[in-house]
Amino acid sequence: MLVATATAQAQAIPQSHGGGGSYDKPTYNDAYGLSSAPSALPQGNVDYTMRALFLSQHGDFMNRRQRYTPDVELAARVLPNQRVNNEPGSFDMLGYDLDATFRPLVSTDGYLTFGAYYKARRYLASSDFGDGGANGDDGWGDETLYGMGGKFGFGVFLTDNVLLEAETHPGVWSDNDDTLHHEDFDFPSFAMFTVRSLDNFFFKFGARYNQVFEEAPWLPILGFSWELSESVRLDVLAPERFEFSLWPNQSFGLLFGGSVTGAEYHMHTKRTGPDANQRADARVQEAIAYLGMLARLNDNVSFQARAGIVIAGEYSLTTGANGFDPIDGPLDQGLYAEVSLGVSF
Repeated sequence: MLVATATAQAQAIPQSHGGGGSYDKPTYNDAYGLSSAPSALPQGNVDYTMRALFLSQHGDFMNRRQRYTPDVELAARVLPNQRVNNEPGSFDMLGYDLDATFRPLVSTDGYLTFGAYYKARRYLASSDFGDGGANGDDGWGDETLYGMGGKFGFGVFLTDNVLLEAETHPGVWSDNDDTLHHEDFDFPSFAMFTVRSLDNFFFKFGARYNQVFEEAPWLPILGFSWELSESVRLDVLAPERFEFSLWPNQSFGLLFGGSVTGAEYHMHTKRTGPDANQRADARVQEAIAYLGMLARLNDNVSFQARAGIVIAGEYSLTTGANGFDPIDGPLDQGLYAEVSLGVSF
């Protein structure tokens, strides 16, 4: 019952469409996943519900602070014939993700965040991939790595032009081949302020924790979202992503951007002999440049496709023992493709 109520209220947070629009007064266009403006009520009737008051006060801010992102997204990606520099062998990586985020209102100035994620990486490796260690036996082999857990957080307007958001995403990062240990758990998290300095410019800063960069799990967040015109916007969130987008209309956008993704997983090696099935740390990272498109098919369903190249990255696999470091090095350049289906409620 609690989940159903929260899900029903999740519509209260409007999602940004892509290409700006006329914002002399707050506008919420149902065709693009937004809500009807309180002013649309019959003359003489005033809507004092929490949802209507939130939209009246903060709807334009929420609409423009980022481009449209669906509540639930199902994605699949492929990185074919990838190689680690100076390491033997190659691999194909097939990824499939499910990501869900809901933001039910709890006041006219704030909301909670809850959701879930499931990220899988299926590696199909050549027989010699991972044979670079001193022991010369199997180091990787075909493998599936999983990241899965929940999302919990909040957002609150400190003033009409300052939004504070904080989230933590506790979960399991493992190959799930054995009983889970404490090393299999992690909690990627962030806290971020979004400050509206102009009608069309949002400055963002804060801090985040994750395992994208091996030597720097804790890093500051610094970025901005800028609507250069009704059909052009730029979104930057360093150190992990940027995107320039063109919107011929509000339901179709062309995307040009880059992102850095990765994580640390705890897995069991495929070695043979007395040292078989050792626990090891696998670190994966890809820096990707892409071209893509996003289309709103109707009020609730969207489709996105991206393709590009892996321009850099880092892969390593080690148990920490001397002489067992069969994979360690930068990722060679390669191809990348992804498609996703989104649903908004």
